[in-house]
Amino acid sequence: MKHLIFCLFIFCLVHTVEGTSFARNISISGKVIDAEVGTPLVDVHVSLLRKAEGGSVFRTDRTGQFRFDKIALGTYTLRFDRVGYETLDQEIVVKADSIAMTVKLKRSPLQLGEIVVTPGDEEHAHFEQTTDLNLAAQQLDQKMGATIAETLSGELGIAQRTMGRAAARPVIRGMGGDRLLILEDGGRTGDKSASAADHAVTIDPTTATNIEITRGPASLIYGSGTLGGVVNVKRETIPQTLPNRPTMNLTFQGESVNSGLTGTTGLTIPIGDLAWRLELNRRHTNDTHTPIGILENTSLSQTNFATGISMVKDWGHIGISGGNYRSDYGIPGSPEGHLQGVTIDLDRQRYEGNLEYGFQQSFLEKLKLHLTYTRYQHQEIESNNTLGVEFGLLTYNASALAYLHGDAVMGVWGEYRDHATGGFYWTPHTREMSLAGFYFKQKHLNDELTLQGAIRYDIRRVEPFVEGAVTRAGAVERRDFGGVSSAVSGIYHWNDNLGTGATLMKTFRTPGIEELFSDGPHLAAYSYEIGNAELGSEDGFGTEAFLRYSAKRVKLNLTVFRNRIYSYLIPTNTGEKEWGSGAAGWLWIYQYRGQDTILDGAEFSVDAEIVPRFQAQVQMSYVRGTLADSRSPLERIPPLNGKVALRYVTQPLNLHFTARFSDGQHRLGEFEEATDGYIVYDAGIQLAFPLWQLQHQSVVVVENIFDTEYRQHLSRIKSVMPEPGRNVKLLYRLNF
Repeated sequence: MKHLIFCLFIFCLVHTVEGTSFARNISISGKVIDAEVGTPLVDVHVSLLRKAEGGSVFRTDRTGQFRFDKIALGTYTLRFDRVGYETLDQEIVVKADSIAMTVKLKRSPLQLGEIVVTPGDEEHAHFEQTTDLNLAAQQLDQKMGATIAETLSGELGIAQRTMGRAAARPVIRGMGGDRLLILEDGGRTGDKSASAADHAVTIDPTTATNIEITRGPASLIYGSGTLGGVVNVKRETIPQTLPNRPTMNLTFQGESVNSGLTGTTGLTIPIGDLAWRLELNRRHTNDTHTPIGILENTSLSQTNFATGISMVKDWGHIGISGGNYRSDYGIPGSPEGHLQGVTIDLDRQRYEGNLEYGFQQSFLEKLKLHLTYTRYQHQEIESNNTLGVEFGLLTYNASALAYLHGDAVMGVWGEYRDHATGGFYWTPHTREMSLAGFYFKQKHLNDELTLQGAIRYDIRRVEPFVEGAVTRAGAVERRDFGGVSSAVSGIYHWNDNLGTGATLMKTFRTPGIEELFSDGPHLAAYSYEIGNAELGSEDGFGTEAFLRYSAKRVKLNLTVFRNRIYSYLIPTNTGEKEWGSGAAGWLWIYQYRGQDTILDGAEFSVDAEIVPRFQAQVQMSYVRGTLADSRSPLERIPPLNGKVALRYVTQPLNLHFTARFSDGQHRLGEFEEATDGYIVYDAGIQLAFPLWQLQHQSVVVVENIFDTEYRQHLSRIKSVMPEPGRNVKLLYRLNF
């Protein structure tokens, strides 16, 4: 923490000695609110335009505020644009004094979204969408779950891999692991959640301002193996805007299924040109109740702390942050692993630096530098309090992105990881070094056709600190990889309502350390894991075609896709067992192998306003996974699933009734269990209102109303217990 204090001191010193300007600083500032409810609107893109000149763009913060400094005298147009609301243009005349205003935006007739899904970070907000929906962020609270995966699981094409409620990770179109990147404020999380089902994602969803999902060409800005996509959880621990006054948000969440309680508070204080952010989060749950009993050893205790400071100027901002995430959670017992379950103690420290500098009237519009250091430690404790497995991971990340005139982004990215294991898991102490360069471009050929393209080249070295040993995984020695990823996507607008498009994508993924060198029992994952030191890279080829129709009262989306992946790296049950030191004694041996696979699928959704204030939504998704050589089914693929939702939307109330359904999964891998179909019903009410100059939002949701017994196919514990039973969830958020 002393390094963070030193950096804070340097910031204050720079701020103090900065040259003083006696010129009067004329500003335009204000707050954007919902015209009907009066709640502040986050992520409104505010453009300050002047005739015959370029413009500046600002994105409203958590409290709906915006600010432009050092404004010259003259006439301007302020444009306010946000998905789900009508665009507003307002002309203002700057004479001699600063201007402060409150702007009210009216809702569009159809607004059914709950999660932000965009083609990229906010820097790419002006890019044409070609493969994803763009849904409003304001309703994130309505879907808030205990994890990021649970929060997103109701969205089209997204399932969740679970091993108890604490250990969950999203799966998109049948792809998980590191084929689906999870980012925190655009940077790697530095955890081990992609490597095994029992490893948790180190982000609490109540700390997120919104969540973005990126697929297609823009995803190659963040990684080379992103055939499944990129999930970016935006927390903004480094403030990017300077509020006019101190702001604070409080969030309380509770649920009955595990007596869970969560509290999150965030405070942002302006100090001259500096903005300081402090955030605290605490979550505690007991064991989970199911319709047939209690799922033992699924309690969770989690504490999250973060603070950051930034200097916000008219050219951009520079800032640093630091934080600690600690979580103690249980993995249920199973005859396949440890009968009494395993407890996981997880600790992550993360330090981040960010610089964003905007240029005026230049080929280079903006430069963004990002540095991250993460220290991650993870211990798996058996029921007799002995250490089973220990993971330690140090990660250093650096990236530089240049935003070029003409809708283009180019950049470089580098990473160093030091990976060590202990206990009964004998993966060698290994380091990884990665370097990549990429270029992304959008082009409007005319008013009807828009194209996007991206190319990326990655090199990676995996180097054990001690080479020469031979294990059951093979010879432990240095491995070097290199490959190209690329994508092109286009959309043709037949008219204002109808658009069609397609995406072609080639990805490159290198094997991880566990996939190469692991050798040992992993009780929390119910397996004895053996790597394959001779694995090569994984090459994916994705094709997608989509149709979109959007009218005043109806939205329709239809997508079909095929992803063919060569040398798809998966842990495969060998049919043999090994002594694993657990209570059950013997564990199935899983060895990593590369197999050619095909993932075919389709997604469909329609949103409609039946009569004023009554809205309906239907969505369905399907994935079929096949091993190309044997034509046998690929294991751990979600079945046909979807939901039907009815909403009554008035102000300040939002009522919904939802039926979630899934077909049974009977296309099974050799050692996989079948899962029956189900229908589960949910209902909820959301109330947003201003009171005493404070903004309040409350949500009450009842999940699994009829306490139905059902099992998710991607749950690793479905043979032990079904999914949670009836669950009453409460959420209250206060902004002031």
